[in-house]
Amino acid sequence: MRVSWLAVIAACSGKPAPSADSNVTFVAFPASFQPFRTWTSFHSDGPADDGTFPPPVLGGRMQYINMLPPHGAKRFPTGTIIVEARDTGAILAAVKRGGNFNTGGALDWEWFGLAEDATTGAVSVQWRGITPPAGGYGGLPMEGCNDCHTSCGENNDYVCSPKLQLAGF
Repeated sequence: MRVSWLAVIAACSGKPAPSADSNVTFVAFPASFQPFRTWTSFHSDGPADDGTFPPPVLGGRMQYINMLPPHGAKRFPTGTIIVEARDTGAILAAVKRGGNFNTGGALDWEWFGLAEDATTGAVSVQWRGITPPAGGYGGLPMEGCNDCHTSCGENNDYVCSPKLQLAGF
């Protein structure tokens, strides 16, 4: 696996170096998430409660993205970070890691559970990887993120949000 040192240095600084190169790898660190409340944001009511989705997936949320994809993009660039702060208090994130990470699920995406200190606003990483730890996603007996995001499909690079559709950029 080829790792771009530029991407690794950018990850350490919290400022991703966007890349469409599938060989570039971006590794997120806690500092990568610190400014998420200053990023472009969208409110979403979440999916409709039609019995399809389990309760932890439902409900309102704010979605934050560190950089919008270029016009006409077919994929989100490596280094894209999407943070979802749910009305329930849960904070989840998806990072376009690249480097063929997560080949059995939403290709190139890494999932995160975050926490935000109510006093200082400091963001910490609670878990990360291709699946949450047991109970890490509302206690659901499923693969969590990959289950839903792979069903959203490759056409929007596994991003489910109606507000973050590649065709709209």
